[in-house]
Amino acid sequence: MIKAVLFDLDGTLLDTSEGIFHTANYTMSALGMEPCWDEAQLRKFVGPPLKDCFRITYGVQDEAVLERCVAVYRAEYEKVGMHLCRIYDGIMETIEALHERGLKVGVCTLKYERLARMIFDEKGITGLFDTIRGTDEAGKVTKAESIKRACADLSVQPAGVLMVGDTMNDLLGAAEAGTSFAAATWGFGFTKDFKSDDCHVIGSPSSILSIIEEEER
Repeated sequence: MIKAVLFDLDGTLLDTSEGIFHTANYTMSALGMEPCWDEAQLRKFVGPPLKDCFRITYGVQDEAVLERCVAVYRAEYEKVGMHLCRIYDGIMETIEALHERGLKVGVCTLKYERLARMIFDEKGITGLFDTIRGTDEAGKVTKAESIKRACADLSVQPAGVLMVGDTMNDLLGAAEAGTSFAAATWGFGFTKDFKSDDCHVIGSPSSILSIIEEEER
């Protein structure tokens, strides 16, 4: 039986694309490199750890340059990018329904935990979550580690947790941590035709409630 639901942030709880894409291209321009205007390519920037985002999206490989990219990105994102986001339709209602059912609700993201909390504070939704876990300032906390820490915070075993995310990084992290997984197709990674025998595939936040109901039967 599912006792807690954990959400990814980018592309699952919030549409942060405008702020992320702006900040990524700003970083490239600031460092004298070519920005990217292909949205399909830019969408690859969301999900992996930050250095990997620059490797995958822009082809940056030099470690020293990647370090500079991360530093510039961090500063611009906190200044401008973090403010350019919106809550997906149906998220608030779904979280409220989960609480009404007595489930615990948390966040597991590869965004820096401090920034995640700042964004939630700005949106006035921090109080909706029983725990918020992100990566550390060094970017070394993995998705699986974040999920395990959230489970410990909530005093629930991973087997009783549903992780909801929109990228393969989320799915793999959930598998490593031992939780079940729901692939959200409204975000940046999974498309509407994504199919998997290893997880639930959902097209709206309200579908999470259907999964809970199925588990209770």
